[in-house]
Amino acid sequence: MLGPLPALVAALTLSVGARLELPWLFLGTALGLDATAQVYLLFTAILWLAAGIYAAFAFRGTPHVGRFHAVFLLTMAGNFWLIVGQDLFSFYAGFAMMGLAAYGLVVHDGSPLALRAGKVYLVMALLGEVSLFAALVMIAQQTGTTEPSPEDLTQLTGLPIALALVGLGVKAGLVPLHLWLPLAHPAAPIPASAVLSGAMIKVAILGWLRFLPVGAIALPEWGALVAAGGVLTLFYALPIGVVQSDPKVILAYSSISKMGLLMLCLGLVLMEPGLAPVGVAAISLYAAQHGLAKGGLFLGVGLRKQAPGQPGFIQPLVLGGLIILALALAGAPFTSGAVAKYALKPILAGAEWPWVAAAVTVATLGTILLMARFLWVVGLRSKRHPQPGLLWPGIAWSLLLALVILFPFALGKPASWLGDWLTISLGISFAGLVAIGAWRNPAWLSPVIGLIPAGDLLVLARPVGRIVVSLWRQLWQPIDALQHRINQAAIGRFERIFKRPDTDGEDALRRWPVAGGLWIGIIALLLVALLARSPLSQSAPSSESNEERPPPDLEVNPGLEVNPDLEV
Repeated sequence: MLGPLPALVAALTLSVGARLELPWLFLGTALGLDATAQVYLLFTAILWLAAGIYAAFAFRGTPHVGRFHAVFLLTMAGNFWLIVGQDLFSFYAGFAMMGLAAYGLVVHDGSPLALRAGKVYLVMALLGEVSLFAALVMIAQQTGTTEPSPEDLTQLTGLPIALALVGLGVKAGLVPLHLWLPLAHPAAPIPASAVLSGAMIKVAILGWLRFLPVGAIALPEWGALVAAGGVLTLFYALPIGVVQSDPKVILAYSSISKMGLLMLCLGLVLMEPGLAPVGVAAISLYAAQHGLAKGGLFLGVGLRKQAPGQPGFIQPLVLGGLIILALALAGAPFTSGAVAKYALKPILAGAEWPWVAAAVTVATLGTILLMARFLWVVGLRSKRHPQPGLLWPGIAWSLLLALVILFPFALGKPASWLGDWLTISLGISFAGLVAIGAWRNPAWLSPVIGLIPAGDLLVLARPVGRIVVSLWRQLWQPIDALQHRINQAAIGRFERIFKRPDTDGEDALRRWPVAGGLWIGIIALLLVALLARSPLSQSAPSSESNEERPPPDLEVNPGLEVNPDLEV
């Protein structure tokens, strides 16, 4: 629980523009705080602090608690590193550390559900990290710097942009890359789910704001694609979340939907660069509000446990806090959600598509139904807990709840407090009618509850996969038979050409007693020949051979005169 304190102190005390150079790390690392990084560092540190207090006290004495603390701190360190890292490789190093260490959080309890969720998470995480690494390397190559400015990013080609969208889209839960998220949240422990949904998935928005030319140039095609993906993600998750029966799965689909809203706003900003100054601030504010509220909801689910000897008023207070957080997530008046959605209005109003505002209104109604379903499920459940109490986790959660309550009055204008009160009122009224009907007739909605299990596309793809495998086997049978016949014909032809008859005369020579004996004999003859030519085997020269003899070509010719002075 002490780990987040340095980050929190830095976010509160360091001024915007503070910078630390580390030339010995990678190709030169720069850590610093710009305005967006300061907002991210502040709410991320608060959320990790609350989750850290919960983990420190609630897991005390449980199996493998040391392992959980280790991966918890590694994940937190990676999350902070990518926020303050101003260069490409620092962002990727923190991103990879956070993503890989979080696997240990997902599979902590070792249950079959956790191991399956961890497998899906790890596959998707590696897909995202490889895509992001390729994108960042291409960005460095095309811009010529590891700290590209928005103006430098204007020269990017389509491939690094596409890879960045895919790599960070996995972490954001962009449909259809969201498969890991509704499986990992129910499998992970409560504090891990809180930071997974509240802090970790938000880094995708931070990465897009840094490594896309936001505000520097208009990207109508890419902006339209991002906005369309955001609309699909926004509306896809709402109906699936409503039919879930696990409160953590409901919150997971709520996170997917909210990330769709942020992606829609980001796409609109990419299409219209003039919206960037207001849009970046509004998106960061909404990410902070959603992170605090969603983290509080997950921690509150963990506190919905009736401990032995616990006073009777504790659980109603916890349920009341969850209601406040759910209203804030839906954007009810006088909540942090109303202020955050009010900040997004300039982006929605400046969109080229006139239907965007209407679509967001419909999504608000869906969010209210989703939160009503969450409160229905969590309100009927109060699990028994063997520990005598969760005092310090409850205190940390209460402080987080207080921040969410004070959020609109500290950061919002009075004009933003009411929000879309009419839409919220209609949504709450409709949700109340549905709740009354379900209360009077519990079997009324039972046919649709659990109709689509968590993991949706992954589960729905299994029958399709079985059909594809069956069709492939049926198509492969004649191909396999033909291949078998071709192989048999080739083997027969080879044997007819190269196989020798059993009465082959050379067969006896190829056997070891004969071939080996010949080989040893040849070696022995070679050794004898070598010894015979050795200087030691030659006799010493005689003394007569040492006498000087005139060269043959200097013998006296009787027919010639000889000079007596000639020396021979």
